[in-house]
Amino acid sequence: MSLILDALPTTEEFFRDFWNKKPFVVRGMIPKEITGALIDEDHLAGLSLEEDVKSRLVRKGETQRDWTCDHGPFDETVFAELGEEDWSLLVQNTDRYHEETAAILTYFNFSPRWLLDDIMVSFSPKGGTVGAHTDSYHVFLVQGKGERRWKVAHDALKNEDYIEDIPLKILRNTFVGDDITVTEGDVIYIPPRFAHQGVSLAPSLTYSVGFLGPSLSEMLSEFGHYIEEHHHDIPRYLGQNLTESAVPFQVAPDHIDDLKSFMTDIFDQDYFTQWLTHYFCGTQQTYDDTDDNACHDVKDIIAGNILLIKPPAVKIMFTPLNAPQKYCISAGDFTFELDFSDLFLVDTMAQEAPFSAEIFAKHPEILQNLLDRNILEITLCK
Repeated sequence: MSLILDALPTTEEFFRDFWNKKPFVVRGMIPKEITGALIDEDHLAGLSLEEDVKSRLVRKGETQRDWTCDHGPFDETVFAELGEEDWSLLVQNTDRYHEETAAILTYFNFSPRWLLDDIMVSFSPKGGTVGAHTDSYHVFLVQGKGERRWKVAHDALKNEDYIEDIPLKILRNTFVGDDITVTEGDVIYIPPRFAHQGVSLAPSLTYSVGFLGPSLSEMLSEFGHYIEEHHHDIPRYLGQNLTESAVPFQVAPDHIDDLKSFMTDIFDQDYFTQWLTHYFCGTQQTYDDTDDNACHDVKDIIAGNILLIKPPAVKIMFTPLNAPQKYCISAGDFTFELDFSDLFLVDTMAQEAPFSAEIFAKHPEILQNLLDRNILEITLCK
């Protein structure tokens, strides 16, 4: 089986043939002028020194049981002691700290950006690897500078068996798969639970664009908290449909169905839809190093046709409400409603290209919120 495609699949082909089904490789998918602007190893190491940045340093031992995994923040002296082979530095959420790296997200608009977890960046000298493993998320591995040799499984693993008593999840046994060497600009798509292992052939950078769905327990827990905090009249089960068969201790099947309905009726309401859009977008950290947009007069911004742009790292999601022609929109941590006739505002922001503030003439209050939260930025680009 060949992993290599002649061209990037269309959105229809991607979901029909690959999403959750099988991996692929596209040569030169990301232009070198884009990969050349992505975060480099020096800036990556700098990020790993910061307290609020999640980072790891994986060092390969003589045997797999000798491997180590240390968590940042690190001290500068650590890097001087690493040597020139067999280690990897990994930094999470790099798209939040480096705008040029976040820009590669536009190349993955054939995938559900609202499921984006982060862009993790790894740097490895020759021999650097984190071992054979699987992930619970979809990942696109963008090769930056250097070369890496990957082995990618043909099928998803049904039973994952990991080596015990080491600080890494490394598969105990080998797996059947294809070997592929990637160079700058190449992209590999790997679905969840497909085993893979990459080894640097020369000092190299890999940009992992991960799409992670929440667990059922996470969603139920978060929705429960949202109800507790925002619902003014929380429903309570009153047993309206109980019958004599419910006494003293029996719960009959129709009573269980009644309880299920009580718990799930709220899922058909706009209240759930509004929470859902906020849940997928509202936890996304927006940039805090932009101009102080809040000090600008929105009326002047609209009247002056000032150019605005949505940074790629800011999530956006829209979905229909129960009322005809009404939509719920979340952009970053701001949730609002629009009529169908005004959905062009969302389409325009989603292009992640400069546009005129004039399009918000009917909705200055929405623009004010988007600017105050740094969801939109003022730009001088044309």
